[in-house]
Amino acid sequence: MGKSNATNTREKKFLLIAISIILIIAFVTSTVIFSVYYFSKYSKNPEITARAENIILMIGDGMGEKHIEVASLYEGAPLTINSSLPEYGYVKTRSLTPGPTDSAASATAMATGKKVWNRTVSMFNGKPLETITELAQKAGKKTGLVTTKSVTDATPAAFSAHVKHRKNQSEIALQQIENSNLNVLFGLGQEYYAPYSTKIANDTRDYFTSFSQLSSASKESVFCILPDDGISTISNSEETLRVLTEKALDILSKDNPNGFFLMVEGAKIDTMSHDNNMQGMINELMAFDDAVVTALHFARTNKNTTVIVLADHETARIRIPADAEANDISDKWFKSSIHTMRDVPYFAFGPGASEIPDEIDNTDVFLIMKQLFNIP
Repeated sequence: MGKSNATNTREKKFLLIAISIILIIAFVTSTVIFSVYYFSKYSKNPEITARAENIILMIGDGMGEKHIEVASLYEGAPLTINSSLPEYGYVKTRSLTPGPTDSAASATAMATGKKVWNRTVSMFNGKPLETITELAQKAGKKTGLVTTKSVTDATPAAFSAHVKHRKNQSEIALQQIENSNLNVLFGLGQEYYAPYSTKIANDTRDYFTSFSQLSSASKESVFCILPDDGISTISNSEETLRVLTEKALDILSKDNPNGFFLMVEGAKIDTMSHDNNMQGMINELMAFDDAVVTALHFARTNKNTTVIVLADHETARIRIPADAEANDISDKWFKSSIHTMRDVPYFAFGPGASEIPDEIDNTDVFLIMKQLFNIP
C-alpha cells in the first residue's frame, strides 16, 4: 500500500507539472500570436519626410479624450491641446501583457519603439532597449525630462533608465545620475535622490532642490529634484509645470546648434483619475495645458520644432452624460478606477505633423521622432 500511495503521489506531481508546462506554453504561444496580429493590424510604420531640430513630446498620463472634454466643459472653451495643434488622431496603447497597459510599458513603447510587459522599463529579455533620448544624444542633441511626479516614476524612467521592474526606483535614480547624460531633469523624488546627493553636482551639472535655486543655474546640465508638494497647479504660481517647461526650454536651447529632445509629463492627471477626483484631474490637466501653451510658443518662434501631445493610456473610463453642463460635472462620471484599453488622442504641430497617420500605435511615436531627427 505504501509503494502504491507513493507512486500515485509522484504521478499526481508529474501530472501537475505537465499541466503547468502546457499552460505556460499555451500562454506564451497565444501572446506571440496576439503580438504578431496586433503589430500587423495597428502599427503603421509611418514614413515621415520632414525634419526637425527639436522635438517636444508632451505626455498627459492617463489623459483620454473624455478627460479633455470634461476640462473644456469646465473651462467653457476648448483647451490649447485640442484647439491650437492642427493635426490630430488616435493612438493604440496595448502592451504585451493582456489587458490594459501600464505607464512603464507604454512609455517604453514610445521611448524605444518596442513592446514590453507591464512594469518593465526600457528592457526586453533582460537586455536594455535603446531609447530616443540616447539616440538624440548620439546625434549631438541635448536632452531633458520634466514631470510632476517623481523623476524615477515609470514614464520619465523609460526615457532615462533600464530596469526590469518600475519599482526599482533607487536603481533608476542612480542610472539617471551616472548614465543618463541628461541636460535637464526636473520633478519630484527627493527620497530617491537624497542618498546620492554627493554624486549629483559636478563641474558640468547643477543640483537643486527648490524652484528658487533654478534662477542661478549656470552649468550645461541641471537636475532639480523638488519636494513632494513642490509643484503647484495654480496658474499664476511661479512653481508650476509651465515654469519648469520654460526653464527646461531655456537650458536646452541656449548655445545649442544641434537641437534637443524634451519630454514633459503631466503625471498626476492619472493619479487624480485613479482616485476618481474630478476637480483634481481638471486642475492637473489645466496645468498641463498651460505647459502646452509654453511649448507651442517656443515652436512658433523656432520653426524647426515639432510638438507632439498625447497620453500613455486612458484612466478611469469617464462617461459624460448627454447635454451635460459645467455645473453637472461630477466624480460619478468616472466609471472605473483603473487603466482602460481605450485609444487616446494625439495632437501635433510643426515639421512632420501633417504626415502622421490618423491612427498609430504607441511604438510608432518612436519611429516618428527618429525620422524627424533623421536618425538611421
